[in-house]
Amino acid sequence: MISVRHFFRNIIVPGAFRIPKEVSVNGSIDATISGRIDGNVKGNVKTTGKLVVSETASIKGHIYAADLVVHGKVYGDVYISNKAHISNKAFVKGDVNAIVLELEEGAVVEGAIRKNVLPTPKPETPPAVEQHHPPVTGETLPVTAAATPAASAANEEEEQTTSWF
Repeated sequence: MISVRHFFRNIIVPGAFRIPKEVSVNGSIDATISGRIDGNVKGNVKTTGKLVVSETASIKGHIYAADLVVHGKVYGDVYISNKAHISNKAFVKGDVNAIVLELEEGAVVEGAIRKNVLPTPKPETPPAVEQHHPPVTGETLPVTAAATPAASAANEEEEQTTSWF
């Protein structure tokens, strides 16, 4: 028996996109409408509306949406500007950031959980460039702020204050 609450949570408005379970997408999706994914996506999914990830779906990339319902598998970070619902059948391997967050008992989230914070996505980092020559004398190499112990400790402290645990 399907509850009314479950039915309305998964409803998608007319005109929304849908990716059937027989379809695999290799690339990012950027939509201004709500949608439902039943198939596989290898790439980021961005929508300004609601996104439903069904039990048969698998997404390998970050998700950016206003609202989210997850029943399937997500391998990437989730950034929700309104409400996220993660069902007891869901598997998320990545951080979950949302203003309002509902986690059903039995849901698996392997990552940080942050609620009541405005989601700010991590900047896309370009792939590392290999150096085929040793550094020339006097040449300086860039150092990231996260590599310094003080910045790393500050980042850990900031994460602790905004996480549930």
